[in-house]
Amino acid sequence: MTAVIQAEGLGKRYQRGVTWEPGLRHTLDKLAWLPQSVARRERRWKERGCGKSMQDQVFERFPCWQGPVPEGFVVDFLGVLTRAAYYEPYLKVSQGYPADRYVRTEYPPISEDYFEWADVLESVLVARDHFTMIELGAGWGRWVTKAAVALRSIGGLPSTCIAVEAEPSHFRFITEHLGDNGLDSKRFRLIEAAVARADGKIGFQVGTNLWEGTFDLYSQAIGGPQLVEAVSLRTLLAPLVSVDLIDLDVQGAELEVLEGAADELDQKVKRVHIGTHSRRVEEGLRSLFGRLGWKCRYDFPGSSTVEIQGKTTHFQDGIQTWLNPSFLASPANDVAVLQDKLRAARGEGARLWAELEKVRETLDRERLSRDSVAWRLMEKSRRLRDRVAPSGTHRRKLLEFVSKKIRG
Repeated sequence: MTAVIQAEGLGKRYQRGVTWEPGLRHTLDKLAWLPQSVARRERRWKERGCGKSMQDQVFERFPCWQGPVPEGFVVDFLGVLTRAAYYEPYLKVSQGYPADRYVRTEYPPISEDYFEWADVLESVLVARDHFTMIELGAGWGRWVTKAAVALRSIGGLPSTCIAVEAEPSHFRFITEHLGDNGLDSKRFRLIEAAVARADGKIGFQVGTNLWEGTFDLYSQAIGGPQLVEAVSLRTLLAPLVSVDLIDLDVQGAELEVLEGAADELDQKVKRVHIGTHSRRVEEGLRSLFGRLGWKCRYDFPGSSTVEIQGKTTHFQDGIQTWLNPSFLASPANDVAVLQDKLRAARGEGARLWAELEKVRETLDRERLSRDSVAWRLMEKSRRLRDRVAPSGTHRRKLLEFVSKKIRG
């Protein structure tokens, strides 16, 4: 399975008005290079003796935390504490800590989470004046909490963080999780609802969703018997001026959620990180963002195994990250951005038209074959066979046996 990793520069529209620390400016100068892929960029770094990936540069802006971890908790490299009871695999991690519970953390290995980490941290680093993030299908508010702690660690830029979760027990976890990390839940916008194409009510799976009968997989999705409140992405975006990051994991509803707010997405959102759950959704997302002219940053199909930085990595869910070129260029390049978006939209339109032509050709061939003399004779012979030797009868079995002997 082919995985796409593309990187685009972070242009002046992001950078204007920010007071840079030398280390941060050095990091973002590297982010602003414009090769077409991470692989090419990494080769150039290694040629220059740097030897670190772009993501590594971002992670290193946040020193690894160390310290005592309370019983029943796990900790990540930012120092974000998470109750092991939220997710059964965390129990083994917590139980494996030293007896004195003093933990020296490390940066995450290459995995599904690694690229989500990279998107969150990059979004935090390049935000200016105000940071805005929306987490859809938030679970216990995992990623908005990480973003808030990352912001706090580099100086505490004013922020608006929105978490949307429909499962009631998971929604209650969000307030608890924020409090465990010294964050005031009143400064967050927490919405107990399913995210859907339109506002209203929608069926949802409420309660635990067990993995092999052992622990909650956090894969509750639209389509269950319990009616819950539904909120659209269009409604969520309406009062916001701009959004640095949307983190989306809605168990198969991602395409319809994003399609329902395509115009608002294109006008206001800088980056979208999506957990994908089917090939149909993955293809639909490529088509949607292709029509919008966005730049693909990451594209790893679900249930795929790929080699990244010399390591084999398996992706259970898929991952796609898309960057809005309108926020990657300076105002002087607005015309160039529009031209790029138009070219991308035309390219996606041409691809869809070619697919439509293939379908038409297939249908035409089937229609011509059905109208041919040979087809009509075959249909008559099949009807005669079914009348003389109905399916399942001894006579039919004898006829099929003789036919095989004749063909063999």
